[in-house]
Amino acid sequence: MGLGTELPLLLALGFVVLGPKQMQATLRQVARAKAELDKAICGIKSQLPAGAKGALQGCRNDDETHSGAHHREDGL
Repeated sequence: MGLGTELPLLLALGFVVLGPKQMQATLRQVARAKAELDKAICGIKSQLPAGAKGALQGCRNDDETHSGAHHREDGL
């Protein structure tokens, strides 16, 4: 089974076990934790040397975040 079929089954099971209100609160907590993890990963990536930054994509540096500029190195 791939993630595409497991995720809906886990969500359905969560609704049955936890109920809709508790499931909503749980999903909100998971989303918050994921956002904090992504923020921490971006902070770590911003501290890497310039050579390593080129190998890791997906985070904007502080200058781009504050100016609202979006830069893609692939030229698109």
